Amino acid sequence: MALLRIYPIIHREKKRIALEIDRYIQGSDYDIITRNLPERLFSKTKGLWHIPFRHDYQQWVPRQYSIISDLEFVFPECPDNAPPPVAQMESERGEPSVIIKIDTDKRRFYVDHGVNPVLFSALNHLKKGMWLSKQKNWVFVGKNELYMQIVDLIKTVGFNIEKKYVSRPQSTDSKPINTKARPQPIKLPQTFHPILKAYSESLILKRMSPRTCEIYLENFKRFLSHHLDSDINALTYRDLLHYLKAQATKWHPTTLKQTIAAIKFYYERTLGRDKMFFALKEHKKVELSILHLPFYDLKELVDGIDSPGDRLLLFLVYHANIKLSEICTLPKDAADIFEKQFRMPGNNGLAINYFQTLVNHCHEQYHLNTYLVENNGEAHTVSSLKGKIYRILAHYRMEDIYRKQYEQVLKQTDFSLKTRAMYLGAFMQFLKYFNFKHPAFISDEDIRDYMILHREKSAAHQDNMVSSFKFFFEKIHNHTLSHKHVVRPRKGFHLPDYFNQSEIAAMLGTTDNSKHKLLIAMGYSAGLRRQEIQNLRLADIDLKRNRLFIKDAKGNRDRYSLFSLHLHDLLKKYLAEHKPKIYLFEGRQPGIKYSTTSMSAILKNMAKSGGIHRNVHMHMLRHSFATHLLEDGKDIRYVQELLGHKSIKTTERYTHIVSDALLNVASPFDRMVAQTGFKANRNHSPP
Repeated sequence: MALLRIYPIIHREKKRIALEIDRYIQGSDYDIITRNLPERLFSKTKGLWHIPFRHDYQQWVPRQYSIISDLEFVFPECPDNAPPPVAQMESERGEPSVIIKIDTDKRRFYVDHGVNPVLFSALNHLKKGMWLSKQKNWVFVGKNELYMQIVDLIKTVGFNIEKKYVSRPQSTDSKPINTKARPQPIKLPQTFHPILKAYSESLILKRMSPRTCEIYLENFKRFLSHHLDSDINALTYRDLLHYLKAQATKWHPTTLKQTIAAIKFYYERTLGRDKMFFALKEHKKVELSILHLPFYDLKELVDGIDSPGDRLLLFLVYHANIKLSEICTLPKDAADIFEKQFRMPGNNGLAINYFQTLVNHCHEQYHLNTYLVENNGEAHTVSSLKGKIYRILAHYRMEDIYRKQYEQVLKQTDFSLKTRAMYLGAFMQFLKYFNFKHPAFISDEDIRDYMILHREKSAAHQDNMVSSFKFFFEKIHNHTLSHKHVVRPRKGFHLPDYFNQSEIAAMLGTTDNSKHKLLIAMGYSAGLRRQEIQNLRLADIDLKRNRLFIKDAKGNRDRYSLFSLHLHDLLKKYLAEHKPKIYLFEGRQPGIKYSTTSMSAILKNMAKSGGIHRNVHMHMLRHSFATHLLEDGKDIRYVQELLGHKSIKTTERYTHIVSDALLNVASPFDRMVAQTGFKANRNHSPP
């Protein structure tokens, strides 16, 4: 007989009823009834189900399990594994107590107050600590002022304090937190001072927090102290990698990460080198995991398939999720396997009936010898069964299965949503060209021919294709692509097109529409991308400081940019006329972002009306902003920050189009004319 213990518990500050059974069998009557209880939840920590508290639970719960004859109900008053209520968490004097654990080595302290919603809410309101959900306590950075503030708050709520040390004990007669002495500052020769000055200036330009600046500078100084006899600016990537590998076994992982970040910051941000990657540990492998399709989704996909065997195989793989090795050994009389051997996901009775119908159809149409799925009368191997599934997907062009499978894989990566969409779109277009043949059956020559078809496309388009192919073929399908057949295009150097200041003024003078004028003016005055203009909110404009806050820009980086003083009046006029609710620029419906297509149309119309007849686009406003700042002699590092470029090399391309230097260079043809008096239109007598 099974024993079900039923008692009250506190779960996430809410009173619940725990259902603790001594023998839990998945798929049993107890499991099915429990899963159908209203608002039931399962606690992995406690290993039991729990339901909302009700006063009549001692009568209500047994009624729900009345059909189970061999189940005994027990109602303990204080179970061993139940968390103690606040009233029981008392000190020896019989008063409520809070434990503060002080870690002097890590300069932090922990507050453990048990289950107390009032004290939890008070500490949460301070916004100065972090709640550790697994440890069920608070952690605070070890500052004496903060410690005393927490102590006063706890006493105000009415708790006594029990103080413990989790590291080296220290005298209680001294200050509440007596942190260990800090390490002696690293002293560097005078020759390193210019490097440290440039490093500190770059940190300030990046608007790092004071604590981050302190960590970066401390780790960078340690790096410099290990290279006193080296030319720091001449160290190569291999030198840096060799140094970090040597230190990786000595340092704590956090110290290693911080040092890598500090070194990368100097060489990439201060010196402007290319981005560096230090692969000191193996990356998590992205694998092609089993795809699970809900029953109705799968049924809709396979209903158009005539062969019951093919429908059955897809059902077993993509809904029942039975391993291929187990499918190979299923007997031909397998209609009852979900009652004896396997469990149908969700115990869906309709899915079980559908499976049994497919089995019957297979018996009617095929002469099965021994197994449910056979290969010419013999059992399938895993390899042959896998090939059969691939051919089914290709024959019936199962695009949805490919797409959902690859979407599931891409979710395992840390790619941005835009990168995931680009990879998936490029690869699905590739599969569509081959009628959704499985990648295992696509050769390198097929890939080469497909690449040749796209030879006339832009270099960026071809580069995206190569990245997508390499990810899916090499990372997912374990097929190394030949470098002879899959080659990245050579990157050309293209100067960005931009508007001169006369053209900007001409465009702004073509309309009296305050919305159109402000949109174009802000794109130019702040150097914004089209998406950044679209995402601007009313709260992002700081009129007192004349700046804009750009949140979650490209690369998920925030930054500030400029808001011209001369746009204040135009902004006030626009707000009075259009009254946006959330975003600065909204469509016809309040609170909905203005479309980027409409932005482009506005710019094209204003350019045409202003006498600009070349092809224009919104990003030219950003190019114009950068070019004009550099023409005015502004420091390129400030321009880099305003544009939000991660690498200064991206900003340097604008130095190629600054007009002042080009205008001062005379053509050698002009010098030849000045010295010889040659005139191109001089008449010559015939020979």
